Amino acid sequence: MNVNTKRLIVLLFTNIVIAVHIILWYQFGYQRVGTLSLNGIVSLFGMGLLNSAAVFFIITIFITAIFGRLFCGWGCHFAFFQEAALKILNKLGVSPQIVNSKATIIQYIFLLKTLTAIYEFWLIYGYPQFRIGLGDTQVMTVDLPRSPSIIALFLLFDAFLLIYLMGSRAFCRYICPWAPMLAFFDNVSVWRIRKVRKCLGCMSCTRSCTMGIQVHEEIAQHAAVVNTNCIRCLACTNACQNGTLRYRWGLNVISTVHRFRWLIPGASGYLWYYDLLLVACGLTVAYYTQRWLGSFQTFLGAAWGLCFGVFMIKLLEKRYVSSPETVQKRSFLTIGLIISSTLIWCWATSTPHDIRLLLRGNRFLEYREYDKAIATYRQALTEYPLHDEIRASLALTYKEKGDYQHAIAEYKALISGNPDNAKLHNNLGTVYYRNENYDLAIEEYKIAIALDEHLDAAYGNIGLVFLKEGNIKEATRFLRKVFQNEDEMVQYILLIYKNNQKKNG
Repeated sequence: MNVNTKRLIVLLFTNIVIAVHIILWYQFGYQRVGTLSLNGIVSLFGMGLLNSAAVFFIITIFITAIFGRLFCGWGCHFAFFQEAALKILNKLGVSPQIVNSKATIIQYIFLLKTLTAIYEFWLIYGYPQFRIGLGDTQVMTVDLPRSPSIIALFLLFDAFLLIYLMGSRAFCRYICPWAPMLAFFDNVSVWRIRKVRKCLGCMSCTRSCTMGIQVHEEIAQHAAVVNTNCIRCLACTNACQNGTLRYRWGLNVISTVHRFRWLIPGASGYLWYYDLLLVACGLTVAYYTQRWLGSFQTFLGAAWGLCFGVFMIKLLEKRYVSSPETVQKRSFLTIGLIISSTLIWCWATSTPHDIRLLLRGNRFLEYREYDKAIATYRQALTEYPLHDEIRASLALTYKEKGDYQHAIAEYKALISGNPDNAKLHNNLGTVYYRNENYDLAIEEYKIAIALDEHLDAAYGNIGLVFLKEGNIKEATRFLRKVFQNEDEMVQYILLIYKNNQKKNG
């Protein structure tokens, strides 16, 4: 069994483990193991939460700093689908050629945008107070597409079509936001593909590299592969019949001895205006896909945009459209494009100030810090007095705190602007009930039912009030709307009756 087959088996096993985790979470309610994701960087530095994702992030960075981008080659769940897609295409007689383009800056923009999420958390919740929360678990699908149609589109575009048009591991080379970050730490890794015997110059190592690295040139110049795109897949060591290459430890070559090259994309096989076309298509489609389908689908949008860009380039080349090279290929131009594109993206997708204040107040409410939540909501209402969602959250906070007079005032203010909102009347009725104003509670619940005859919560609440008053006949009339089974309703009535008896002595 060669190393490529072994890697495919390991990657398949990774996806099986993810599938088992999801099944246990949804089907059996086993929710003790949290998600393992590099998004843990946001949890850790944005929220100060050391959860399973944050631990996974730390471990992955530590492994990368020592062994290189081993995770990319042997642990990434999406790597399996890319490897499988390449094998299927090869079986069909298609051998995709790796395209080198400076459109790889798209992944740097994605990474910087992801890191700005940390700053967003600081703006909303303040600087993080670090705490351990390994019990705060999330299902893996938080970081994965959930819709079957979206999953199918991912496999079609981000695996098959993107690889067909731009070569093996195209998603890793052009879209994955974590690749540049791991490449940064790869600079200091001591485990590398190294030359241990004389090279015969067959170039089989370069032809086998799934990341398009000129392995034979790296070996000739440095006696090791120092390119930070190396994912330690070991395909080159497997392809070398002379045994020239080995994955070994050593200190003779660390790329920091030269300089950090992780931010500057390599040489391009396209003219500069073709690169610019790819970047524009990838980012534009990714931006609108994020707005319409959600944040994770940004990667799918980037694949759509890149595929469209490649088709455009092929059309231009077919029509022999050319343009003079008027702009020199300077590193500062690349960095400038990365920074400017990132700033534009962040500005266009940043959280509005009113939503930041709302989220900050909700966070205080979640932790039952009612005074801080109230202060935050009141600050927000001074700036946005007509923001109903903020006022509703303020009313809820007063209710949870037990300040019923202020809660009633806020709900009445909401109802004055939304008199036909059944849920608001139901919520006001609940405040009256907690304040033991049963007649007013019943009145509000009846208004809610008149406005929305399918609002089960109102039927259940008014039934509870009648039970509290000892009026079982009226309570039964409303509770039948909630309980489909007569026995369940009787058991509920008996439970409430027993609780009332205990309270009354």
